This record gives sequence, C-alpha cells and structure tokens, in this order.
Amino acid sequence: MRDLYATPSTKHANEPIDTFNVLFLCTFNASRSIMAEAILNHLGNGRFCGMSAGDQAVGKIHPMALAILSEHGVPTTTLKSKSWARFFGLAVPRLDFIIIVRDDSHEEKVLPWAQQAIKAFWPTPDPVIGSANNIELRAAFEALYWALESKILALLELPMHELTRSELWQQVMEIGKRYSADRPNR
Repeated sequence: MRDLYATPSTKHANEPIDTFNVLFLCTFNASRSIMAEAILNHLGNGRFCGMSAGDQAVGKIHPMALAILSEHGVPTTTLKSKSWARFFGLAVPRLDFIIIVRDDSHEEKVLPWAQQAIKAFWPTPDPVIGSANNIELRAAFEALYWALESKILALLELPMHELTRSELWQQVMEIGKRYSADRPNR
C-alpha cells in the first residue's frame, strides 16, 4: 500500500491525502513551469493543486504561453511568475511532488525520504530558444503544450494510493523520460 505522508496537523500519519500539491520548477517561471501549473490545475479535477516557480523568475509570463493556454481552454487569469524562494520557510504549502521541467535537468539517483516531497525531473526544452520568428515560436509553444499535457495526463492516471513512495517516484521519473511533441490521439 501507499506510504505517502499526510500533513500532521490535519491528517493522521497513515491516512491518505486527498489533494496532491505539485510544484513545477524551471528557470524563469515564464513558460514551461507556468504552463505545467495551469494544465495540471485544469485537468486535475481537484485531486491535484499545481504551483510553479523559477530560480531566476522574471516576474512576467511569456505572452505566447498565455495565448496557447487560452487557445486550449486552460484558464490563465490567476497565473503569476514567482521565485522559488516563496516555497521555503514555515508558511509554505505542503508539497507532495517537486517536478523540475528545465531542459538541463538530470536524474537524481537518491530515492525520496519519508516526509519529503517526491522530486522528479521532466527535462523540457525552452520553447523560446531556437525560435527565430513568430511561426517557429508558436510551433515550439504548441509542442510544449502537448508534451506537458501528455506527461500530466500520465501523472493523473497513476494509482497514487496503491504505490509505495519508491514506486511512485520511479513512475513519475519515467513520465519525465517521455517527451511527445505530437498531439496525442484522443
């Protein structure tokens, strides 16, 4: 059975949690992580709460990220670019998963410890790099959208309450190894 933790002040240690908090991290919190946050919140049906931040947050979201999200019916009104420093300290939300979506991410060989967020790497190319014009930029952001949606749908399908922490970590890491820039078949 699943041995994920619950917040001590609100749940008993062996009682499963109902909503999983996922923090997506990247560099600028302007496209990849912010799009992942929005897609997870849109598709998560209240089972997941997506958040995002960047280690060098620029304080604004790339306009093409907002456009692509809106075109797919994903709400964007509450999105804000923010520093990951916001997620350290005493008054931060419980984090069940930290997913790093930088393209220079690497697999960490250390299994997650009890009472810590499960950390995974989903290496994802920056859509701005290599895009010479608006057509290429739009195509790169569209590919990013479909890649993130595919990974997030795979995350949503995991049997969270049936996996051990180690199994869950392995599954989330495996999702990160998949990258599909093609529109998924539905």
